[in-house]
Amino acid sequence: MRSYFILLAWLVFLPSAAVAHDLSIPADKEVIQFETKLGTVTFLHKMHADLGVTECTTCHHKLEPADETVKACHECHGSKDGEAPKVKTAFHSTCIGCHEYTVAHGSDAGPQKKKCKLCHVK
Repeated sequence: MRSYFILLAWLVFLPSAAVAHDLSIPADKEVIQFETKLGTVTFLHKMHADLGVTECTTCHHKLEPADETVKACHECHGSKDGEAPKVKTAFHSTCIGCHEYTVAHGSDAGPQKKKCKLCHVK
């Protein structure tokens, strides 16, 4: 009987713990702009998060369950230590790769390879 109450307590506690650490996108990060040589790239962060087909860790792949904040992409991909791919490489492979995958599976998606000016706007 005691183990039943312990199990019940865990079933009630775990969902509330998960909600307590649910990360949300700050208002100033709902739309992110990156300045590049080819023009400004505008990333609709909140729109992508609200699609329901991705999780934070889809892009923020170093995010740990206990983290209460998320590092900006440039914190890892902008360093010159060579451990992480450069920002351009990471964005192009992740963003374009996801868009191509989505289209290949029958849904609409954003810009793909060789359509640079759809993202890079002068």
